[in-house]
Amino acid sequence: MTQQALIQDQQKAQLKRTFRKDLKADVELRLFTQRPSPIAVPGRECRYCVETQQMLEELTALSPKVHLETIDIYAQPELASDEGITRVPATAFGDKGKAKLRYFGIPMGYQLAVLVENIKTISRGVSPLSMASRKKLREINQPVHIQVFVTPTSADSPPIARLAHALALENQNITSDIVEIEEFPALAQQYGVRSVPFTVVNEFTQIAGVVGESEFVEKVLQCGVRKNSESAPVQA
Repeated sequence: MTQQALIQDQQKAQLKRTFRKDLKADVELRLFTQRPSPIAVPGRECRYCVETQQMLEELTALSPKVHLETIDIYAQPELASDEGITRVPATAFGDKGKAKLRYFGIPMGYQLAVLVENIKTISRGVSPLSMASRKKLREINQPVHIQVFVTPTSADSPPIARLAHALALENQNITSDIVEIEEFPALAQQYGVRSVPFTVVNEFTQIAGVVGESEFVEKVLQCGVRKNSESAPVQA
């Protein structure tokens, strides 16, 4: 039986043209997943692992410059540990052990555009951020974890998801995760997500809805800049 394609032929043709025109350097994607099992194991459910792998295989087949490595987190737990991956499916962009851009869930619907834009940005090495934002982001000197909660049907989510990933490309102290809430409802509930996009920075700072680049950057700066005086010893 022929497997039904997840990316339609017309869209594939368009993406192939886009990749041929826009990609410069090679891009590595790593999919953390789990092997299908006929036996349901509590705590190891993965609703869209098979479909996510199929979608990424279809996407990476459209350009010789886009490469996919598939990792079973139970067969190779050390690789998942190195990347800080604790849930699947998860797609990581960048060097092994240093991925700062991650997508949790299947990038369907509007979220496919986020994946494509990430590939283009990484390949071209050109930041979509303004020079003012890039300059400010250099000030971040401590770890920042951004989580953007999205759904495939939300047209408002991709701009914030792309923005969060652009910040992670700009400063190695930033890790940006895009989380599809329908696949990870417990995580969404943990942070009180009621609508998307919804962003959480370092567990406590929240950004509801769509905001501009400058406002988003300022919120992240509040979490990521430690002044010298904060860590200086108190003089007697």
